[in-house]
Amino acid sequence: MSVDWANRQRDTNKLVRIVAEYVFDQNEISAEQLYGLSKLSWITNSYEGENAGYLSSTKIPALAAIFNRDYDRLTIQEVAEDVAKIIKNPNVTEWILKHTGFTHFYKAYRNSVYEWVKDNFEVLLPMYKRAFLAQSSQDRRNIVIEIARSSGIPKANHPDQLMKPEYFLTPTFFTLDAEIKFPLINGNEWVKNLLKKLEVQGRSLPEQYDAMVELYGVGGIVDAADLDQVGRDIPDFISAPGKSAKKKLLEGKGTRSPSALPLKDENDVEVIKSSGTIKQRRIHNQLTNKLLDSLSSFTLLEGCDDSCMFDVLVWNYDSDENDLIIEVKSSIEKSNIRMAIGQLYDYWYELKGDKEPHISILLPERPDDRAIQFLDWMEIGMLWYEGDDLHTSSDWLNHIATVS
Repeated sequence: MSVDWANRQRDTNKLVRIVAEYVFDQNEISAEQLYGLSKLSWITNSYEGENAGYLSSTKIPALAAIFNRDYDRLTIQEVAEDVAKIIKNPNVTEWILKHTGFTHFYKAYRNSVYEWVKDNFEVLLPMYKRAFLAQSSQDRRNIVIEIARSSGIPKANHPDQLMKPEYFLTPTFFTLDAEIKFPLINGNEWVKNLLKKLEVQGRSLPEQYDAMVELYGVGGIVDAADLDQVGRDIPDFISAPGKSAKKKLLEGKGTRSPSALPLKDENDVEVIKSSGTIKQRRIHNQLTNKLLDSLSSFTLLEGCDDSCMFDVLVWNYDSDENDLIIEVKSSIEKSNIRMAIGQLYDYWYELKGDKEPHISILLPERPDDRAIQFLDWMEIGMLWYEGDDLHTSSDWLNHIATVS
């Protein structure tokens, strides 16, 4: 998961809630409309780009089902314009044109689940509405209890093979929830990892729900989209007796008020203090904020324990299960670079022990050649910004830089 993916999930929520408000305001609602609302959370293997396959195979048919229209020959732009006229809300166009949907719902159940929705319509409609109106964790838990009582979803041509109803319903209720606090509890590998880490895999659905929502407010986890990001790192987000949490999701930093500009490892940075604390903090935080944009396709974490206050950790930066720790410095002075080297090795050892380090420094501009050569000799990556473009002199970081 990544920042971009979490935002895509939130965009899906915005679209579904706009459409659902119209649907639930109608005197008569059909099973096909509920099916269409759920289908808006689905994607296929082709889910990005101007001609993404899911648009014609999933998104447009879902909107056609919801509004009882024939959209077979229309573009997504034409569909968006038509929906905006129907619901008299021009804002919906923006959300229809954005890429939405986030779950690879099992192909073998995509057709049979519609029959299941029809068969269980009288039970499902009130659940959909309550998910749309949910205001508290207890409201959501009551829905979870109802999901747990629901019948399994039969597989097409194999009615004895049943899929758990939560695999279909929790992504739907995620998209209907105003606060995006309804967690995804489906067959996704990330979810399985999370349930395993929380030691509730195989437990009842309400118990799994309880364990997951306990994480809201922990380590920068605000909503269910954040929760879907953390995966394997969840133990490092939780404090336990004798062990403090070490990681949290990277948050944007303030760049205006001096009181809102915390600097990592403040006790160790006399050189920065002497060169103008407020100015240096502002630069540091501006660079960190830029990383949130430049590396939004990754899950980004930051340290939250005094023993390991790293600036940024890029989860699985090389798609080979390796994380990258980045130390941000606000000037290219040699003293800053020296300090960063020591911090990086200390942070890495605290988190990863004697595993081969993947570490890098981020500076506000390109340092001199000697500094680059020294860091290359130390096998430490070098990143810097020119405007909004992220540059690197390290070949192994080319794939995360804007310019290499």
